Amino acid sequence: PGNYNKHQLFQTMKILLGEGLILTEGEVWKRHRKIISGSFHYEFLKSNTKVIQNTTKEFFDKITKEEMKNFDLMSHIQAITGEVVGRLFFGEKLNDYQFEGRPLTIALADLLSELGTSASNPLVILFGPKFLTYPIVPKYRRMMERITEFRQLCIKIVEDRKAQPVHGSDLLSSLLDNQSLSDSDLKLSDQEIIDEFITFFGAGMDTTGHLITMALYNLTQHPQYLESLKVERDATYNNKNANLAETVQDMNVLHCFLKETLRFHTPAALISNCVALQDHKLGDLFVPKGMWVKPDFFALMFHQKLWTEPEKFNPERWKAGAEKVDPYAYTPFAGGPRNCIGQHLAMMEAKIIISEFIGKFDYQLKDGYKLKMVYRFFNEPQDVLLLKLTPKSQ
Repeated sequence: PGNYNKHQLFQTMKILLGEGLILTEGEVWKRHRKIISGSFHYEFLKSNTKVIQNTTKEFFDKITKEEMKNFDLMSHIQAITGEVVGRLFFGEKLNDYQFEGRPLTIALADLLSELGTSASNPLVILFGPKFLTYPIVPKYRRMMERITEFRQLCIKIVEDRKAQPVHGSDLLSSLLDNQSLSDSDLKLSDQEIIDEFITFFGAGMDTTGHLITMALYNLTQHPQYLESLKVERDATYNNKNANLAETVQDMNVLHCFLKETLRFHTPAALISNCVALQDHKLGDLFVPKGMWVKPDFFALMFHQKLWTEPEKFNPERWKAGAEKVDPYAYTPFAGGPRNCIGQHLAMMEAKIIISEFIGKFDYQLKDGYKLKMVYRFFNEPQDVLLLKLTPKSQ
């Protein structure tokens, strides 16, 4: 990290994300990472598994018979993952607040998409992110006004929570408790808390939604694993007397299937353009100061020298002792000190949402669907992935 900073094209997102973990560098990043790590630990996730499960059931119960005929898998799953991140961060009363008459999570998704599109405008590339702040182009002026209004609403949520005598078990409560500490390096300001919420939402909704979508697609292509997952689900997830967090940890068949999905259809295979801060070498490759560098995780996860039959979708490779894998050959959550802080949440979410889905529905791909992947902001299906759902008899 000392040799690189993220390129200006990515820095445009700071207008909305501020000093969130993804965009910060150096000492600021270290401070934020330390504080978030102290709050975003396994016990926090364990105590919130019911939030994930209840949110998932709530969304699946609302699916209409008409929607089941042409079920847009990714959009529905992302609605769930976005709501989960919002509730884990701000609490289950998140929907008491709306922005422009819509849930915060839906409005934020639209703002992220609009800003991401604006970042690729040639004038923004030429003049930098500040171009969007100039009151020249009406649509950009309105976008900036909406971003300001959205962040102001988030601040109101924080202030309302501070006014409550008892806090909850969500991430916001933990971060607010930290504000009473005397050491400034151990606490975030209200604005920094909002930065991290928007960062968590943007990173957590899309990537986890893509993972679950592609896992459910892969189950249509490898139905033998669907049968194995149903058996595992009946033996573990359906155990009413078991602790949900521990049950999820024991779902090894699903865990291997998700890991192979992340290798085969990883959502974030190309990270942001980085700019070299000084002359240096990567192995024998000389990288001059100012050069753009973009690591390509696709190349790693399909490399013939690193994997046995890399072009074959094979969850069995992830069974204990089945195949020795270099940890830096498998990087769906990146690696090193800046690895994804939400990776355990992503896997827990995926296991719960998939378990609820296959327990509630039988499903099949719409006739004639042919998967073709394309890299937009993430690696995803080029065409909408439509399913036909059939409710299971309860």
